[in-house]
Amino acid sequence: MIALRLLSLLAGGLVLIVPPILVFGNIGGNVSGGIAAGAAACLGLIAIAFVYVAVNGRRMRRGGQSRTVGAALLAIPALASLAMLAIRTDEGTLWASGALLIFTMMLFASFVYPATAGKRQRPMRQRERQEPVSFLHHHN
Repeated sequence: MIALRLLSLLAGGLVLIVPPILVFGNIGGNVSGGIAAGAAACLGLIAIAFVYVAVNGRRMRRGGQSRTVGAALLAIPALASLAMLAIRTDEGTLWASGALLIFTMMLFASFVYPATAGKRQRPMRQRERQEPVSFLHHHN
């Protein structure tokens, strides 16, 4: 699982670099400030989702609130990549969005979905105290 967490950290950094090159490189300078700010905010949220999984992956497997937060954060890159697959037509963006969706689903299946990892063993009952046995009482 450490390899997936390291890949998640790498993806958190790459998501800030690759999409601007693929999307805005093809458009040129025809992007308004509002669209650029919205896209940067969305990419920031996606990067935060991957960094969260990288940092809290072990806690997420145990369950609880960190698993819920992780599921909500991983929904952001999943929905964003689905949206890009639906609206874009250029090949590089489609490949990158598909790879992002597959990686997001892999992280979800590894850290959020496994409900069996959160099971706890029930506590053992306390042993009954036995009195010390004396050899003198048994041999008489």
